[in-house]
Amino acid sequence: MEAVEREERDIEKSWRKYDLQKDLVPILQLRGRERMEAILDSDRPRELFQALPEEEAYFTIKEIGEQDALPLLSLMSPGQCQYLLDLELWKGYELQLENVERWLPLLLSCDGEAVAQWLRSIDLDTLLLILKKTIRVHVQDSEGPNLTQDGGTPHFTLDGTYYIEILTPTLQNQIEQLLRHLAETDLNFYWKVLHQVSWEIGTELEERALHFREARLEDRGFPPMEEALSLYQYLNPGRLKQMLEQKEIHLPGIPEEPALPSFPMILKDHHTFFSLCLRELGEGLVVDRLKMELAYMANQVMVADQPERIDLQTLQESLKKVGGYLSVGLELLSQGDVRRARKWIEQIPLKFVFQVGFGASLELKWRAERIWEKGWYSDRGLPLSFLGSPWEERVEGLLKKRPLFWDGVDEMEYREFRSLEEIRSLRRDLDEIELVGKVLSSLPPFSYSDGLVWKTVLLTAYIRDQTEPQFQEMPNTIEGTTRCLNQLLQKGIDIEGSFNHWLLKKVAFKPENEISLLREITTLVLKDSVPYP
Repeated sequence: MEAVEREERDIEKSWRKYDLQKDLVPILQLRGRERMEAILDSDRPRELFQALPEEEAYFTIKEIGEQDALPLLSLMSPGQCQYLLDLELWKGYELQLENVERWLPLLLSCDGEAVAQWLRSIDLDTLLLILKKTIRVHVQDSEGPNLTQDGGTPHFTLDGTYYIEILTPTLQNQIEQLLRHLAETDLNFYWKVLHQVSWEIGTELEERALHFREARLEDRGFPPMEEALSLYQYLNPGRLKQMLEQKEIHLPGIPEEPALPSFPMILKDHHTFFSLCLRELGEGLVVDRLKMELAYMANQVMVADQPERIDLQTLQESLKKVGGYLSVGLELLSQGDVRRARKWIEQIPLKFVFQVGFGASLELKWRAERIWEKGWYSDRGLPLSFLGSPWEERVEGLLKKRPLFWDGVDEMEYREFRSLEEIRSLRRDLDEIELVGKVLSSLPPFSYSDGLVWKTVLLTAYIRDQTEPQFQEMPNTIEGTTRCLNQLLQKGIDIEGSFNHWLLKKVAFKPENEISLLREITTLVLKDSVPYP
């Protein structure tokens, strides 16, 4: 009889779980406030919200805003609460008191049942560290306790034995409330906590709490540093195709539980080639795999890049970076064809696509280093400012530890690459910069002075090569070259054709691509210099 009842309970539990997962599917399609309203309108909001992956619950709360998401905070499971604290309370290797001041009042404003559940389940070292930073514990002795601090603020006690001194006045009420919750839930646990707070060494406690925090985050898909850095390994398309042909590639499996996070699908809303591919995929097993891979890759980026703190903004920036290099990689592999791109997505893990895309930027970086740090420019000891804008900023971006793109539009200016067109435009810039160096190396030596750029050097050399004697002693300035160009125009000289012909004579070997580049260099030099009437 007991076996039958147990089997019936298992069947009922399985059906409830199936119904819950079924109800969760449309919830995961929603974002922000719409998701919150759908959860709160359901007949089992707590079960639904706690069924969300911890990352998804955190993302939902942060997207809405913690103040407006208070109804959802009360629904959090202990695991979801711990995940939120692991991300929000720490900055680098330290638990930040200002973050505790922001989050503790919010959490304690939730219903008492939720708070009691969290306190029973929260990582003990996290709780001890919060209290260690906010209180000092005094124990009653034979002479009785000192009831006031030096500043006159009274200590308080809940048991007549331990007297609490609040070190953070702005948290006076919240700390008292927290301790009352502990004492009312389990007085023995309350005494144990205060005893440990009184004798723990702060630095050792923080180090231990950090260790367990990192272990928990690793369990939630935040990889060790070595594995995170592997995302930035160079991989060229030829090698990837070889790996595919030799069956060296295996797709990751999709775990049955827990539910897969859907927040990476915000990339659908971005304006990149990868976003276009995502919109073409619809739903299904491939998309489920992508959700898992994208979430993990975003975590890899956060661990590898070591931001000051891990929060919603860094998560979104990591996803944007992942989406950008996936776009570059897919465009390279598919030649910009969405149908071909879909085949690549179905055949290989996204990590390899990212490595191909990032590898394209690494190739630009390596070439920029060869041109600028090991070539003619380096031999002359010229500063980057010699290149003038936008070459100066673009090369500076490529020479960073991890290459970045400069578009001169965003306030941040330097950002990750987002398209193959950006790779190609930088490649063209480097072609031109390298060819300019070849032309300059054929000219007589010149003296560098602050503010001098390559365009002025070329124009000056071109004008001095003219036969008119008045041009031989012209000043090496923009004003001087402009005045001389005016005189040449007045003589009816086709400066553009003449200058391009002069450049051609300075380059000994001229394949077709260099002839085209020389025309572009002519345009760059003359567009702001020739005073056309």
